Amino acid sequence: MFNKKKKVEDTSKEINKDLEENNQETKETPNKVVIMTEDEKKERKIMKKVALVCALVAVVGGAFYGGLSYGRVLPASHRYYSNSEVYASVGDSKITGKDLKSVMDPIFYANGLQKLTESQISTYESTMLEYLVNIEVLYREAKENKVEITDDQVQENYDTTIANINSQYNLTEDEYFEKFNLTEDKLKERIKKELMGAKYLEEYSEVSEEEAKNYYEKNQDDFQQIRASHILISNYDSSNKKLSDEQIEENKKTAEAVLKMALDGDDFATLAKEYSDDSSASSGGDLGYFTEDEMVSAFSKAAFSLKIDEIYPEVVETSAGYHIIKKTGEKVQDFDDVKDDLISTLEKTKQTTLMKDLYTKYDVQLKS
Repeated sequence: MFNKKKKVEDTSKEINKDLEENNQETKETPNKVVIMTEDEKKERKIMKKVALVCALVAVVGGAFYGGLSYGRVLPASHRYYSNSEVYASVGDSKITGKDLKSVMDPIFYANGLQKLTESQISTYESTMLEYLVNIEVLYREAKENKVEITDDQVQENYDTTIANINSQYNLTEDEYFEKFNLTEDKLKERIKKELMGAKYLEEYSEVSEEEAKNYYEKNQDDFQQIRASHILISNYDSSNKKLSDEQIEENKKTAEAVLKMALDGDDFATLAKEYSDDSSASSGGDLGYFTEDEMVSAFSKAAFSLKIDEIYPEVVETSAGYHIIKKTGEKVQDFDDVKDDLISTLEKTKQTTLMKDLYTKYDVQLKS
C-alpha cells in the first residue's frame, strides 16, 4: 500500500502559481527565442525546490479568508477524506484523512466559486500532504537537535493568526475552530512544530559568504557567460501565428543562404539588420551576455561550442524558427554579481539534501 518516496515538491506557497503555469497553453513568442521552453523549465525544477515550512496563516487561516469573502457556507469544489484512512506515515506516526482534510478544506474555500479539476485537486493534495510530512520530519529533527521555541513565540504567532481572522474577515476564534474542527491547543501545537522546524531548517541551511566564495572559485565553469549575436528567420507571422509547412521549408532555405553569406565573410551585423525577424536585428543581432541555462538547449549548445568571432557552421532550429549564431565574447561573472543568487542556490541545495536524508531517516512512506 505504501512505497518509499524521496522526491521533494514545491512549497504550498507556490501552488497557485504552479497550477496557473500548468494549465496555461504554451505560446511561442518569436522575440523571446532564447528563453527556455516550459518543458525545459520543468525538467530543471526536478529536485531543485524543497517543500519548506509554510506559515500557518497562509496554509489554514489565509486560505480560508478568500473563500469567506464570498459569504458562502460551502465551496464549489470538495473531496471526501476518511478520518481513519492513513495517507502517509513518518515512522510510527500516521497522517490520516482527518489531518489532510484540515489543510485541504481551507483551500477549497479559498478557491471560491471556481470549480477545480480533479487534476488540480490532486496537485493541491499531493503538495499539502508533503507539507504535513515535512513539518513532522523537521519537527522531529529539530527536537533531536534541541531547538527551542518559547511559549511567548508560540503565543505571539497564535495571537497574530487570530487577530488577522478577527479584524480582516470578521470571523471569531470560536467560529474558526468550529469551521475546521480545531482547538486552541491543536493550533498552538501545530504552530510550535512549524516554528521549531523552520528554525532548524534555517540554521542548518545557512551559507556564509566564505562558503559561497569557495564554491565560486572551485566551479568557475558554472559562472561562464558568453556574448553572441544571431539572425532569426522566424516561423511565425506578425500576428504570432505559425506559418504553413511550405513557408517554413522556404524559411529554412533562406536561413541556409544567409548562413552561407555570413560564412563567406559578409558583415554579420548588416545581415542581421536585413534578414533577422528578431527584435535584436536593430542592434546587429546582439544578444548581450548570457549563461548557458538562460537559453533553449539547442541554441545554447551551439553558441557555447564556438570560439570568439566564430559562426556556427549549421542553421540551428528552435521552436521559434531558424538561427544563424555568432559568438562575440566570453567572461566569467564577478563573484559580487552572483553572490546573493549563489548563496540562495547553495542554501536550497542544503535544504533539498536534508529533506531527502530526513525522509530516509524517519522512514517516510506515502500512500501509493
